[in-house]
Amino acid sequence: MVDDARRTVARDALDASGPRLPEVLDRLSAFSDPTRLGLLIAIHAAPGAPVSDLAAAAGLSPNTATQALQTLRAAGLVRRVREGRFSRWYLSDEAAHDLLHHLGAPHSDLHPAH
Repeated sequence: MVDDARRTVARDALDASGPRLPEVLDRLSAFSDPTRLGLLIAIHAAPGAPVSDLAAAAGLSPNTATQALQTLRAAGLVRRVREGRFSRWYLSDEAAHDLLHHLGAPHSDLHPAH
């Protein structure tokens, strides 16, 4: 009887999550790529950094960084704010921010501990 209840609860949880799974998988896949994960960590430490700074910090060409940032943006993890010639990048997903903390992403003076 208890196992039947657990099975039902597990099935109900999967049914409720089902419609959101593609979105969740897109977000999680961003964390599986070393380039994108490095950029997420860099943005976490230095919110508002332009592509040139993020690329230099991650050891990437600006074009590679831009492509990875566009993928992160499409996944809803980062947002771009234009300031004249520059685009500044910020984390836009609180769950991703929390996951970066769990992965040990450090804080900086630009992003104080919270």
